[in-house]
Amino acid sequence: MAYQFEDNTTTEVVFDIRIPEDWTHYDLSADGLAELRSNLLGVAAQNPGDSAQVEDFFVELASLSQNFTDSGMLSAAGVMKLYEDGPFMASIALFRFTSPKSHDMDPLKMIDHLHSSGATESEGTWLEKTVVELPDSGADSCARAQGVTDYEYSPDVTLRSVVMYTAFRVPGSRARLLIACSSPNVREQGEVLNLFDAITGTSRFWHRAPVPEM
Repeated sequence: MAYQFEDNTTTEVVFDIRIPEDWTHYDLSADGLAELRSNLLGVAAQNPGDSAQVEDFFVELASLSQNFTDSGMLSAAGVMKLYEDGPFMASIALFRFTSPKSHDMDPLKMIDHLHSSGATESEGTWLEKTVVELPDSGADSCARAQGVTDYEYSPDVTLRSVVMYTAFRVPGSRARLLIACSSPNVREQGEVLNLFDAITGTSRFWHRAPVPEM
């Protein structure tokens, strides 16, 4: 997927990230989400436990869409596969933010407020915040938060997920980019985080000359 950013120079900044070929790019409209939910439940219909996990995954995805589409979300994609030991589900969303002219929006500060303190109060939850180097991306140091967190969707529903957030400065621009990855497969958290790291590691910023207007 490629995204173009405004730049202060004579070139345009373009961002690319490689989403696995077997992942689905989501239509985040109301009709698109309804169709996605129906399709996922159809796949998992033979196992009530799988269906319940799909419902939780969809609730989280729908919540992300509702909360963030108007806050800079560029796109979202995800995957659901059924294995003998249960389903594997994961999603990735890209967000764009603009740093105010009055101050620099530091990537580390961007990830500081992604979860409330209550998200890691329960046993089995954790969140680690670090600075990571992705030299092939073309960006400077990136901020990352990863771990297992709880999200209180409603007073009676709490969703636990493996999460990874990576925040970038877009080179030559005030724009900031956030890659948000999530999966309910907490038992496989090590493998899931390795997958998210591999996908995020395909991030690339590059410059191209703008196409002249005809």
